Amino acid sequence: MSKINVPLVEVMVRRDAHTITPVAVPPYELTMLRQMFGRENVSGDTVVAHMEVDVEQEHERLSAKYGPQKVVKVYGDDGGERLKEMVEKAAAKPEPAAKKGKADDTRPE
Repeated sequence: MSKINVPLVEVMVRRDAHTITPVAVPPYELTMLRQMFGRENVSGDTVVAHMEVDVEQEHERLSAKYGPQKVVKVYGDDGGERLKEMVEKAAAKPEPAAKKGKADDTRPE
């Protein structure tokens, strides 16, 4: 099983005229929310955290959360292969290391 870190994006989901719900989901899950609630009702793009996901189990997790028919409708009926690609593309990129000598630039001479 291959586990990777993916960012969690905080978005606001307008469920109806009186209900707006903040949620944090991986970027590839935004597609599901937009399909369910409409593109105009899902807004925001702030990365608030990261989570570790098992690439092989993500199709099953989304199917349990949203239902298998909705997952197939959004990601295709290919046994989760397209979703795996999306999860891998969303993997958190490591932060570049600080350049050596940068901290020394702030010291008085």
